[in-house]
Amino acid sequence: MELIDRYLQAVKSALPRRQQNDLIRELSDEVLSRLEEKEEALGRPLTEDEQVALLKQLGHPWLLASRYRKHRYLIDPSIFALYWIVLRLILVVTFVGMSIAAITVAATGQGMGQALRILFQYPWAALKVFAWVTVVFVALDIIQAKFDFFSKWDPRTLPKLAKPKKCSSTLENAAGMFFGVIFGIWWLVGLKHQFWIFGPGVAALQLGPVFQSLYPLYIVLVVADVVRHAIALLRPSWERGRVAFRWFFRIMNLVILSFLLNAQDLLVPGPSLEPKLAEGLKGVNQGIHLGLVITTLIVSVQLIWDVYTTLSHRSENSERAVVSL
Repeated sequence: MELIDRYLQAVKSALPRRQQNDLIRELSDEVLSRLEEKEEALGRPLTEDEQVALLKQLGHPWLLASRYRKHRYLIDPSIFALYWIVLRLILVVTFVGMSIAAITVAATGQGMGQALRILFQYPWAALKVFAWVTVVFVALDIIQAKFDFFSKWDPRTLPKLAKPKKCSSTLENAAGMFFGVIFGIWWLVGLKHQFWIFGPGVAALQLGPVFQSLYPLYIVLVVADVVRHAIALLRPSWERGRVAFRWFFRIMNLVILSFLLNAQDLLVPGPSLEPKLAEGLKGVNQGIHLGLVITTLIVSVQLIWDVYTTLSHRSENSERAVVSL
C-alpha cells in the first residue's frame, strides 16, 4: 500500500491547492476501489509488480491530476505542475540574487536609494523570467505530445512518503522574504548612516562602537534570512532545513548578544546632547543591558529545548527502526 500512498501524494502535489483535500479523497476512493477489484479477482493481495502495472494504467500522477483542470491553458495541464515548479524556482532564485546584490550595495555604504533601486527592478526581471519559461514549456508541450515521455515513467521512482506537517503559506513566506530584505537593507544602511535610524535625533544619540564591530555578522544574518525564506518557498516541508536554520539563528543571536553584553555603552551621546541628559543615558544603557540579559536567557533556553527535542526525535526513530527489524 505504500506505493499507492506515494502515488496519491504525487497526484496531490499537482492538484490545485484549494481543491487538494477534496479531490484527493475522490481519487483515493477510485484507486482503492480498482485495487480491491483486482485483489478480489485474484483472491490475494497484489504484488509490487502488479501494483506498478495498476498505477501505470492510471497514468502518470501529473496526467491524472490534469483531468481536474477544467480549462485549456497555454501550458497543457499534464506538464503544468512541472512548469509551476520550474517557474517558481527561477523566480525565487532571481529574487535571492537581486536581494544579495542590494544587500551588498547597502553593506558597502552606497545608500538606501541605490540598494532599493536594485530590489525594485525585480518585477521587470520576473516578467522576463515568466515569458522565457512559458516559451520553453510551450515548446516542451509540443515535444511531449509527439514523443509521449509520460509513458516511460516507473511508479517505483515516486518520492517517498512525507509526514504531514503544518507549513506556512506561500504568501507568508514571500512576504517574509520581501520585508526581511527591506528591513535588512535599512539596518545595514542605518549602521553606516545613523540618520536612517534616529532621524534628526542622531545629533544627540548614536549607536555604540560595538555595532560596527558586529557589522559582518549582521550581513550574514540578513543573507541567511533571505535564503531561509527562499527554501521555505521552494521546499516548505523540508523539516531538517527548517531545524538547521533555527539552530543557526539561535547560535548567531547568542554570539551577537554576548558582544552586546560585554560592550560598555550601547548608546552613546551625540555632539549636541546636553550634559544633563548624558547622565540619564547611563540609566538607559543599564536598562538595555538588563533586557539583553533576559533575552540571552530566553534564547539559551530555546536552544537547549531545540537540542533536546531533536535528540529525542532521533532516539524515537532509532527505536522504531530497531523494532521494525
